[in-house]
Amino acid sequence: MNSTFFDFHLFPVPEQAQPINGISGAGNQGIWVWYEAEAAQQAEMEGFLAKVFGAAKIDLAQQAKHICLTKEESISFSRLEGHKTAKFVFLFGISGRRLGLHFQLHPYQPVHFGSTTFILTDSIAAIFEERQAGGKEKSGQLWRTLKACFHV
Repeated sequence: MNSTFFDFHLFPVPEQAQPINGISGAGNQGIWVWYEAEAAQQAEMEGFLAKVFGAAKIDLAQQAKHICLTKEESISFSRLEGHKTAKFVFLFGISGRRLGLHFQLHPYQPVHFGSTTFILTDSIAAIFEERQAGGKEKSGQLWRTLKACFHV
């Protein structure tokens, strides 16, 4: 008798259906931006994100939905209203598993899954800190990825 009942992998899906901090932005262009920040940093990180996407001619408030997760918060992306209309999903330091995504993502390498392109990047806090220190490696990688995605 076979000691294994299943001959395929099972993946846990986060049970939480809504992020604790809610979803901001209208998302008119199907762009989803996920990031993590402490409550004291959230406004500053959101402002930095607006600046970064603004350079790519993306209005974060109108064209994107942006979600700030708390530390270690997991959410089921597939249970969120409007997830099927997502064209681009940017994960700023958020692993795909935290959103119930079970395919491999490599930093700054877009992955197409269905009609959605997923992009894993460094955390927005790490990119912000590097820019404050005068560095450009992480922000340069992000800029190249944004240019490729949005044809800037």
